[in-house]
Amino acid sequence: MKPKYSKPDSRGKLFVDCSECKRGGKGDQTCSSGWKIKTGKRGGCFIGELLDKYKESEGSTCQSK
Repeated sequence: MKPKYSKPDSRGKLFVDCSECKRGGKGDQTCSSGWKIKTGKRGGCFIGELLDKYKESEGSTCQSK
């Protein structure tokens, strides 16, 4: 499955939307700022990790470390 809101920026760094992050509202909810965000385009960061269901297609859509 392709991430809908998480996209690389102009420099290639992946901006992870809170709703698609392992620590966000649909993940384990351990993020201090995004733990309650469950819908897209409400926040995000560059240090988050995509949920496993999005990582399967990450190679074709986003750059990884």
